[in-house]
Formats: sequence, structure tokens, C-alpha cells
Amino acid sequence: MIKGLGVNIDTHRISGSLSKLEEELSFFQGIGFDYVEIPPAGLDVIMKGKLIPLRVQKVKDILSKFNFKYTVHAPDVVNLRRLTNPLHKKVFVASIKFAGIIGAEVVVYHCGKSTDVIDYSEKQQKKAEIKALKEAAVFAAENNLIIGVENLPEHHIDEVLEIVDAVNHPNVKMTLDVAHLYIASNYHGWDYLKAIEKAMPYVVELHVSDTFGSAQELFKDFPDFEGFRLMYGVGDLHLPIGYGEIPFSKISKIIAEKGFSGIVILEINNMVKYAEEYKDSYEKMRRYFLKQNFKKVIKNGEK
Repeated sequence: MIKGLGVNIDTHRISGSLSKLEEELSFFQGIGFDYVEIPPAGLDVIMKGKLIPLRVQKVKDILSKFNFKYTVHAPDVVNLRRLTNPLHKKVFVASIKFAGIIGAEVVVYHCGKSTDVIDYSEKQQKKAEIKALKEAAVFAAENNLIIGVENLPEHHIDEVLEIVDAVNHPNVKMTLDVAHLYIASNYHGWDYLKAIEKAMPYVVELHVSDTFGSAQELFKDFPDFEGFRLMYGVGDLHLPIGYGEIPFSKISKIIAEKGFSGIVILEINNMVKYAEEYKDSYEKMRRYFLKQNFKKVIKNGEK
């Protein structure tokens, strides 16, 4: 049985506002979520790789007003393959320490992206990421945390699993983003459901949102404007569940069969546009992902 249903607070949406943080937590409490994923980059708790104790305490005080359990999403820009910039590692370790202070259970890390603009091979860059994750795993263990390495739309599932396997530490697992994987699978022609099956034994957290599976690479000359991307169904849209084309009932069947017992986090980033849809997505999450509802969903053949 899964540990609970959660929701993210988006970095850009919160933009350093502690009053906004409290407002969103109240909103999510009213819906019934069990977990909230907290973004340190959106709360100004880290500066140049160091925690700001007073700011951290203010955030902790707000979080303590609610009965949520918490996870943390390390800044999207952290890339442990960048050997030439030690601040990536410092910011990540600070994120882990922040997560420990607020009593979080998981720290999500975007699996690194290799580049050819620095004088290191892709193999060397991956080795650097593995080494950094092994070191970070020590801090995670000290803070009773699991690091969840998340797949991006540019990752094959095997690449993420390769990193997790190479780290080989009980406190480093995987965060599976079903929308990122859907985009990657459609673009490269991979079997989406088989990839999910392969990943499940490693997964500590699921990120769920809906999308149409059209990769940004197909629209490179397209302005990065949400309204245009939505009209064409392009990229990682973070839509409410049921708005796109992801086959959630089939995902539900797989995670039931694999005995998934982690956390499910809803990622809708645009609260202005979709505030009224959070409740509906939460109810769909209950139907798809709570164990007592698996058989009903599968029997009815729901999307």
C-alpha cells in the first residue's frame, strides 16, 4: 500500500513568499493531501551553497502548523555531472540538510545531463555524478532521508537506473516522473509501460501529472510560452490528471502488481489556471493509486 498522496509547491509559483507558502499549505490541507513537496529554491533558504538558519527556522515554523508529511525537491538546476562547478554539490548537500531539518522523507534530484561544452567525456561526467551521489548518500542517511533520482524527458529509463545501480546505496533510489517518461517514450519509440515495469523496483516516489507526449525537440523554433505549448500539446505541461493522454489505469495496474509502497506526488505548476482542478486530480489519484481501489479501476478499464 502506498505511503500517501501528495502535491508539489512550485518553485516559481511561491517565489520566496512565506505568506504564499502558508496559503498554499492551507489550500492543500483542505483538499486532503498527506504530503507536500517543498522547493528550497522557492523559499530562499540557501544562498551560495549555504543554509540561512533564520530563514530555515521561519519555514520550519510555518510547516509545523500543518499535519503534513514532507518531501523536498532539490533545485532543478543542480547537475552533479558538472565537474567544473563545485557549487552544484554544495547546493545539493544544503538541500539535503534542509530536508533533514524539516523532517522530510525524500529529496528529489533531477538526474544529471551531460554536455560537450566542457572538456570531459560523457563517461567522466557520469562518474562524477555517481561519486557525488555516493557522498550525498552519507548525508541522506544521517538525516533519515532517501534521495530519489528523477528521470527527465531527455533520459532513457536505463540511464537513470544505471546511475542508481552504480551508486549502490540504500538511501539512493529513483523518483519516477510518469509525464517525463511518456514524452521520452513517444519521442524515441520506447515501450512506455515496460519502462515503468522495469523502474518500479527502484522507485521511492512517483511524480504524476498529465501531458500529450509531444517532445519539445519537435518544436525547437516554438516560443517557450505555456499558452502556445498547450494549444499544440508540446512538452511537459504539468496538466491535471485526465487532461492529457497518459494511461493512468494501466500505470495503476503495474504499480499494484509490483507492490509499490512509496509516495505519489501531484505536480500541477499553474495554480492560477488550475486551482479548481486540484480536488478532481486528488480524487483521481485516490482512485488510481490507493490499494483498495486498484481492482475496481482495472476491472472497469478506466483511462
